Amino acid sequence: MTATRRIYRFDESPWHVPTAPGTDPAQAAEAGRQGAARRFLAQGDEGFYAQVVRLPAHFEAPVHSHDHEEVFMVLEGACAFDGQPMARFDMTVVAAHQAYGFVAGPDGLSFLVVRRGPASFSAQS
Repeated sequence: MTATRRIYRFDESPWHVPTAPGTDPAQAAEAGRQGAARRFLAQGDEGFYAQVVRLPAHFEAPVHSHDHEEVFMVLEGACAFDGQPMARFDMTVVAAHQAYGFVAGPDGLSFLVVRRGPASFSAQS
């Protein structure tokens, strides 16, 4: 049996404000006003969920966790991820329910996230 493959065309996926179950709507709206946006790519194909996120310069993602493991790769710009510098094409793997936060660099940040399930957002104190 031959699998049908879908090609995800980045330019055909619309930008929208990042939200997930558990996201505070007011915080999401403010992030959108600041320029935060994402484009969904695969959304469940063979169990994978992928998106590209762009953030403005110095945008701070609060410490949070998700309910699935994820691969986080910087595509453009830079960030401080849990205080560790990350530059273009640097990557990290985050375990499910592991809290993390990051701050976009002075030129902003675009990154790819790949998960094995749809994510929810859980703020950490």
